[in-house]
Amino acid sequence: LRRRTFPRARFSSLAETFYASIMADDGQQVVAANDNGALVIVAKAIGPTTPKKATAWFLWLLGLYIMLLARAPVEITEEMHNKYMEVMEKARDIDVLRTPVMMKIKEIDAEIYHHTRGIPFMWRFDHRKEVVGSLYQRRDEKMVELQDINYEIEKVHSEAKSELGIWSNRGIEEAREKFWEKLDAGKSFAKRQTLWDAIISVLFNQRRDEEAFSFIVRWIFTIAFNFTIGFFLTLINFMFSLIYVVRSFQPTFISGLFFYFLALLGAASVVLGYLLLTCGLAGGGVYVAYKTVSVNHRLHNRRRYAIREHQD
Repeated sequence: LRRRTFPRARFSSLAETFYASIMADDGQQVVAANDNGALVIVAKAIGPTTPKKATAWFLWLLGLYIMLLARAPVEITEEMHNKYMEVMEKARDIDVLRTPVMMKIKEIDAEIYHHTRGIPFMWRFDHRKEVVGSLYQRRDEKMVELQDINYEIEKVHSEAKSELGIWSNRGIEEAREKFWEKLDAGKSFAKRQTLWDAIISVLFNQRRDEEAFSFIVRWIFTIAFNFTIGFFLTLINFMFSLIYVVRSFQPTFISGLFFYFLALLGAASVVLGYLLLTCGLAGGGVYVAYKTVSVNHRLHNRRRYAIREHQD
């Protein structure tokens, strides 16, 4: 059998028609006199037909690339790595000071538990008030000392990361890790909210005669709404958390601002993708539920009609 080849001129004609239909500015339907009409209709349905829509598609795809695939524009050289390690040695020297302070806090906590037996507030009304009160005061002093040490360590870490730069692999990965952390928190919020909705529905729902289709649709939209709220909370939390990530690398104002908006564009693109996926799953679930209920309803009517004919 001879292998059937696709003519190059034919392919060029199809590609030109598809591209022209995507980049058309007038938004009107292109009428094809030949068999390219189906391709034009598909291109008009899924492709951007206006400059604004094309820009939105470009920004969305750019954001996905930035958050998921983009490599760091600045490579960490051996010299940068050596400077980073030199500064981190200072952080290790300061970190040694935390151990005795934390041990002292644990000793004070053990003494407090010995006097209170883990029962809060009751010691305020008897002879233990002065002893436990002094222990809490000593604990607060040690906590202030521990916070000062942690602040010094954070300053040294920030100085070390400034040797690498916000545009290095360390800065890119830290921003991505912060985003995925907030995204997991948003999905956990949606799961908890859905669980509470289910508990409240079981305890206080009085609609015992609710049809199966309406019940399924109601829960599909409930779950979709909870995940939508969770994704919006993800984006809001990431907006504020990203500020501290950028500041920790001590970039210039222009560089930090540019990095912040690019990272925010990537986060918004991923969140938008999750929202589109959620809406698609919700719509698909409603469609499947509708088709299932319709088929069951038709089968039920056929049985009733067959029974009537048999009785007649």
